[in-house]
This record gives sequence, structure tokens and C-alpha cells, in this order.
Amino acid sequence: MQQAIEPTEIALDAYTMCSFLPNLDSARAIPLVLIGYRQGEDPWFVWLVPKEGIDAKGLTDDPYYAKVLGDPRAYFVKKLNKYVEETGCVKRGIEMLVDCHQNHLAFTPLTELRETPFRHPLQVELVGAF
Repeated sequence: MQQAIEPTEIALDAYTMCSFLPNLDSARAIPLVLIGYRQGEDPWFVWLVPKEGIDAKGLTDDPYYAKVLGDPRAYFVKKLNKYVEETGCVKRGIEMLVDCHQNHLAFTPLTELRETPFRHPLQVELVGAF
């Protein structure tokens, strides 16, 4: 389900970014992944954390989120596959992922790009993160 991407341009129809919030009232977020799609294609993942994940020590004591942070690739691919299979549509699957996971895993709204590709280097603004 993961596709290789050209490092200089990412052309998506829409995307959302998921960040981990150590505390629900936290002003700090740790960006994990950008999830997007092109019409008629599988979802695309742009990982913002190392392949081996990140150490949850000092971020969370919750074993569920520690597991997510330790292997975010497996977690997000599995969850999104489930929602895409359930809905039969990549866009709706991403929307379900966003709707169902808005606690410590905070998503930006699904943003339509209308053929405006990202350019490398990717610049990300985290609202409320300092």
C-alpha cells in the first residue's frame, strides 16, 4: 500500500497531517505522518519520523500510544487499510481515520489541493505548537 515518491515533488489531491499530542491540553505536537491520496490510487504516506519510530519515554506512559510511536508505519497502514476496505474509497477511509482518532493522535482537516503540488523541502506549520 505504500508507494515510493519522487523527493522533489509530491502531487496529491488531498492530505491530512497526523501529530502526536503528549497531553490532550498540550501546545506541543510531534508530527508523525502526512497521509494523502490521488484520485484512483492507493493512499500515500510521507513519514515525518524515522523508520524505527520514536521512543515514547517521556512522552507517554500509555502502552497503546507507546506502541503506536514505536512503529507508526505499521499502525497507520493497518488502520487506514481497515477504513479503506470498510468504505471502499481511499478518500472516505482517510476521513474515517481522521474522525475516529482525534485524541492524542491529532489530525489536520483533510485539505484538498486542487493540483497544487508540494515542493521540496516540505514546509509544515503546526498550529499551536511552539
